[in-house]
Amino acid sequence: MLFNVLNTPLSRRFDIRLLRVVQRTMCEMARVFVRSVENEERLQITFRYHPDNQQPVAHHRVYNFDRLKTEGLERTITHIATKINQVMSKRLKKKSKVLDMTPAEVRVCLCQDGSEISPAEPNESAWINGRCMQIEDQQFHVCVNVPTVRKVSLPQPMMVGFPVYANINLEFADVSDCKFTWYRLSNGKTVTSPEESGNLSTDDVEDRESDVTKSDCKKGKMSAVKIFVGRAYIPTEEDIGCQLKLECLPVRGEVTGDMVCTVSSVGVQSGPIVSYPFEKRHKFTEQLTSGDWSVLATCSIY
Repeated sequence: MLFNVLNTPLSRRFDIRLLRVVQRTMCEMARVFVRSVENEERLQITFRYHPDNQQPVAHHRVYNFDRLKTEGLERTITHIATKINQVMSKRLKKKSKVLDMTPAEVRVCLCQDGSEISPAEPNESAWINGRCMQIEDQQFHVCVNVPTVRKVSLPQPMMVGFPVYANINLEFADVSDCKFTWYRLSNGKTVTSPEESGNLSTDDVEDRESDVTKSDCKKGKMSAVKIFVGRAYIPTEEDIGCQLKLECLPVRGEVTGDMVCTVSSVGVQSGPIVSYPFEKRHKFTEQLTSGDWSVLATCSIY
């Protein structure tokens, strides 16, 4: 009984961490993105692939293809397989430094419910939601016209006290539905202060610690600390001299696209010092005037 009472916080913490792992795994499920817009002759196919699916997503190569909608599926699949084989062959030669070594050719196919799609079917009707593209033993769920960030950047300059909005170009999504997460980039690791951590629960402190991540920048190692979640961020004095990083997750209903991040090219600057007319006037009367006010008042009357 005593063991169960003592173990309750640990079990809750374990359940929370397990739930986070499951959510992260679902979000990182392999997908192939297909852009097929009406009245356009071509469609675009994008996916990330690495022969070792245990490698982190950041190490996967991004493959982009632009094909005619009327083109047969067989020709498109052959082109995809050829491109992957070329990349793998080049990588193997660079790694082994042996020119005559060639990797085994990968097999690519498009399936639905375990059955391969007819190779004679045109791309326009072949690449639809619910089907899977299979590369060897890896499966990629076909996602058509998912919310996409075409372009995103942060303005400059950025000053304390002034809201910062991202310059963003979206497709198949609305900016009001997207999720924005802001980070502060600085040298070294930022630790939560005792006063701030005292106002947070144990789970919040663990979340804050997990938000501190390392990223490679041109100037060296930088620490990224989560500071805000929302469309616009108002920099504070703590941000002066630091760059801002923004992560944008495009969302449309229950459908999410690929997360895109951008880093500001400059650091946050201090805001302008505004001097109002009455402030200039008060500089000449910072101290009270000495003298007998009653005498001065009487003299002024006469």
